[in-house]
Formats: sequence, C-alpha cells, structure tokens
Amino acid sequence: MKRNLLVGGAILSLGCWGAPAHASNSSVLFVLDGSGSMWGKIGEKAKIDIAKTVMTDMVAKLPVGIRAGLMVYGHNQKDDCNDIEAVAPMGSDASTITKALNEINPKGKTPLTGAIKLAAAQLRQVEDAASVVVVSDGKETCEGDPCAAAREATDTGVNLRIHVVGFDVAKEETDQLNCIAKEGKGNYYAAANAEQLVIAMTEVQKEVAAPPPPPPPKPAAEVLFEDQFNRSELGEMWQIINPDPNRLTLADDKLLIAASKVPDTVRKGGDFSLATPINLALLQKSPTGDFVATVKMTMVGAEGMRAGLFYWIDDQNFVFVGPWVRGEYAGQFSYAIAVGNRWRRPTFSKLVSNSKDEITLKGEQVGKRSIKDEASAEAWYLQLERSGVKFTAKISADGVEWKEIGTHILIPKTGRIGLGAYQDWRSGNEQPVEFENFVVKSLTK
Repeated sequence: MKRNLLVGGAILSLGCWGAPAHASNSSVLFVLDGSGSMWGKIGEKAKIDIAKTVMTDMVAKLPVGIRAGLMVYGHNQKDDCNDIEAVAPMGSDASTITKALNEINPKGKTPLTGAIKLAAAQLRQVEDAASVVVVSDGKETCEGDPCAAAREATDTGVNLRIHVVGFDVAKEETDQLNCIAKEGKGNYYAAANAEQLVIAMTEVQKEVAAPPPPPPPKPAAEVLFEDQFNRSELGEMWQIINPDPNRLTLADDKLLIAASKVPDTVRKGGDFSLATPINLALLQKSPTGDFVATVKMTMVGAEGMRAGLFYWIDDQNFVFVGPWVRGEYAGQFSYAIAVGNRWRRPTFSKLVSNSKDEITLKGEQVGKRSIKDEASAEAWYLQLERSGVKFTAKISADGVEWKEIGTHILIPKTGRIGLGAYQDWRSGNEQPVEFENFVVKSLTK
C-alpha cells in the first residue's frame, strides 16, 4: 500500500513500512531542526512545513512494536544553545508525535552537539536496537563538536546508530552532517527538495526497521605461551632465580616448588620481606603487550606461606597474586594481590579475608566453593591480567567463574611472568606447591 502526499504542488509517494517480525525490538528517536533557517523556502513551501508533512506521514506508518519519540532544537528561543526539548517522549503514539510536530515554530540556533548527547542519553537504557534520526538544514552553530558527540554516543557499548538527513544544505554543512552519520555508525542522506526528502525518509524507514548489523567478532585471544609441564625438565624457556634443584621438580604434568625460607645470605639488612623467593621460575621472554596469565595451583598451607603468579622486575618491583597463610591472623587463609617490596605487612595489598581495611570475600561463594579460615589443599585457579600499567588479579574455583581480588598499578614494563612459592621465618615446614596448566594469552577487550 502506498500513500500519496501533496507537497508544494508535487504529488509524492511514501511507501508503507509494513510490520517486520523484528520491529518489536527497535526504538527510534527523531531529532528535528527547529532553528530559524527552517523558514527558508523550497519553491512555495517553507522547509519546516515540508518536513512536518513528510514526517507526519512516516510516523503514521510506523510498524507495530517500534517505540518512537521526537526531539526538537532551536524552536523556543532565538539565541539559546540549550534550547533542546523532547516534545514527544520515547514510547509516544503517532497522534502525540504528530501534535508535537504541528506545534513547532522555528526560531533559534542549531545546537547539534547538545541534541545528539541528549538523544543518546535518552536511549542509553534501551536494551534493544535503537536509532537516532536527525533531520537538519544546517551545521552546528553553538561551537560544539557533533562528530565527537556521535562517536562518544556509539562507543558506549549500546546498540545505537545515528542517521542524518541533510535537507537543503550547503557543501560545508554537508561535510559536518555526513561526519555525524559516519561517527554514529549510520547513514547520511541528502535531500535538496521535497521529492528528495521523501526518498531519503523512505530509506531511513528501511534502516530503522531493519535489524542492526551484528558487531564484528572479537578476535580470538592469541596464546602467547603455554606449558603443561609434561616433561622431566623445565628447559630453556624458563629461568630459575635463586635455584635449589632439591626443591623444584616436574612430575605428573605438574611443576612442584617447595615453599622454602629465604636464607640469610639473600636477605637485605636481615629483613625477609626484601628478598627473592627460592626457585622463582620466570619465563625467559614475557609479552610486551597486554596479557592474561592463568594457572591452576594446589597447596597445603603452612603458617607464613605464600605462593602464586608473579610479574617480576626485581625484589622491590613486582606484582603477586596468590594465597597467603598469615600467622598473625591465627592461620587465616587469604588471597592477596601485592605490589612493591612489602611482603610482611602488605600496605599496598588487597587481601581476600575478613581483616579490617581489606577486601572481604571470606564466607562468600567463589564458584561453588567458599573461602575458608583454615589452609586448604583444594586446587584454585589464579589469574593476573595486565592492561597498560594496571594489573588485575582474580581467583576461581573451576577456571570458569572468576572473582576479582583487586587492581594495582606497576609502571615499569620490563618484567617477566612467573611462578613461585615462599616461606617466611615463622615455620620450618616446607610444603610443596603444585602448578599446572599455565597459559599466557594476549588480552582482547
């Protein structure tokens, strides 16, 4: 079915939208130029009157299920860059939008930037596909950057597109309006007269009712390094710092490191907190970009033990994530992310525990398991993610559902990824720590 319109003496045809099955999953907010220049004439008709006629017919034929609204700028005050109003809120019916169209009386400026920001804000809570359709006869006149506003609106993760119809615009105005559509992931349509406006709005109809294109697939995370420890020696891919071959071995597809006390000869000034763990296993070559390192670890904790994943530069510059059995809290079993050289009392640490001023996860479920007070021999998964200078630590009971511990900043980027276990002066028990399924992948967002 088609409907004929008489605009400025010309008989125009605007096709019916129909009612596609996906229409119920779409929202559209029309943004109409109400600035003073819309009183300019094309033939015998003012541009605003042509736009009202064409848009009224479009709204009357909206498919069932599409939620619509109308925003106008420049229609109340002559010199007001904040003159932007939702004259028909989202979800208005055709008669409400038509009534609002008929009451528009162009007066003022063209605050395109503000209108795009406000339109995007109104659609931010929309979970389904959403479109903004801007109909304008000129460019920004309020010193804003509508291209940047369109880019920001569509980069927020919402399923939003911005289409623009340039109605009787000059070349320099066309460039800006086209830019808005490009940055808004939509289309630009040029209309020099009433006939072309109908054609343009017919194309807009198709875009608004059509499902949005699927987002490009995220690139698969590249495996940068993987070790299943299914051999008898670590080999040249690894470097062992403070080596003690009697306390490190590979067996049953696992790397076993005994959590040993650091001898007096490698302590600094007698302080065990300023020392490199025995048998700290570091990759010879770590990635230069962002990464996610994951490992499965099992340990039977003893007082003063800590073990896990490292990003190691030296004994005063590192990031650590893993369990820490702390004697000062009655053998409490905590998970920590620590930086710098503070082992003994990690001023810069985030701890999974019930201690004051620490992140409290004790008693919460991590996957299907609760964090316990006592040391446990159950296996846990550890993860350390680097994004720029930010390092984020997570733990998991099954390697699928992860619980974030915390984030720290470490500026130097010359470190290496590794695994280690440590025992302080409080206990003579050297407990083996088992590492398996160690994987480093590139970080994809």
